[in-house]
Amino acid sequence: MSPRPSSSSPAAAPQLPEDLILCSILPLLPVRSLARFAAVCKAWRDLILRDAAFAALQARSPSPASSALARFHNGRFEILGAAAAAKSVAPDPSLSFLAVGRSGNHYEQLDLCAGAGGLLCMTAVHVESRRRVLFICNPATENVHRILYDCPLGVPGLAYDPAAAERGYDVVVAAKEGWEACRFCRYSSRAAGSGWRTTRGAATLRLAPYESLQPKPACAGGRVHWFTSAGNIVWHDVAAVRSGVLPPPPPPPCQSSGNMDLAAWRGRLRLACATAAGLGVWELASYGGNGAAARWEAVHWRSWSAIPGVIAPERCFLWSVVPAGMVGGGEDALGLALRCAHVAPPERRARGEAYVWVRALVRYDRCTGATVVAAKLAGKEIHDGLGTVVGYHSSLAPLPRLNFDA
Repeated sequence: MSPRPSSSSPAAAPQLPEDLILCSILPLLPVRSLARFAAVCKAWRDLILRDAAFAALQARSPSPASSALARFHNGRFEILGAAAAAKSVAPDPSLSFLAVGRSGNHYEQLDLCAGAGGLLCMTAVHVESRRRVLFICNPATENVHRILYDCPLGVPGLAYDPAAAERGYDVVVAAKEGWEACRFCRYSSRAAGSGWRTTRGAATLRLAPYESLQPKPACAGGRVHWFTSAGNIVWHDVAAVRSGVLPPPPPPPCQSSGNMDLAAWRGRLRLACATAAGLGVWELASYGGNGAAARWEAVHWRSWSAIPGVIAPERCFLWSVVPAGMVGGGEDALGLALRCAHVAPPERRARGEAYVWVRALVRYDRCTGATVVAAKLAGKEIHDGLGTVVGYHSSLAPLPRLNFDA
């Protein structure tokens, strides 16, 4: 680094405290920026590339500079929103590093299941053997673990806390067995060996005959949560090996049923609901016993007419909600994937089209009511991949140095 100018010099520039730079500014940057700053000096190189404590701090410090909304759509990992954010945060969109390895190690049907702290959980099928595999990967650092999928087909969830990265991660698959039973299979990077373990006893749940588990589970408080088609929330506690079902919060007055989605904000589970009346958000305050006495707190309710920028709210559907902080604004911002209907122009109404459907990601500030369209999604698909929109953090989140490539 260049020597610090003398304080007596009239041209001396103000200097930021070193602790502020190293502990409060650098951790908020994406990996791509940190890779450039590692060349500033030896001290910065050692801090950014070799300091486990700094890596953990950066992994749990998502900011508008290091985070963005993302989806895996048509075989590509896409950063949604401003071009500047996409340029600084985006990894290799094809995730080609997943196919690097031994000869013939190529996959298809790649799909995104869950994300946490900069790690992604992906499923795929090996081209030659036709065996299903899971990838736990960090697209920013291109580190990956490959796990053979030796358990019943179900919905995988990723339990990972970047604040305790040294403890590794867990993958929990919730699978329906028969008409009503739901069983959980767990893969832990902390356990000896590399096989799946089926949890039994208290970890087996009874669901309604036609109740199914929805994709994109959320992890908060050491528990993985799946939203169900019946409106319930199935959870599995990784440490205690317990499971349960949370009833959804009661709707507020004048609100009917609508589209719901789960997300985790800073370790807290929240649920958003979009109906014809408006947008409601609840936070899980406590589980209570085995989940039957769960206490929800209503943290927000606003009618569509009070939210600028939303047209034809009676035909506005919520497809996904993503964590606050991923679109700026911290706790008071929501990222919503909406499908809204606009009144069709005369020439389209003449062809029998009453509405024109628009799919967009919207950043909504709950305090000010400001609404900003983060990205408009074009295409002919009905849902345009909105159901798999996640908050992506370009982080230094490490993977345990173990061999899971069985």
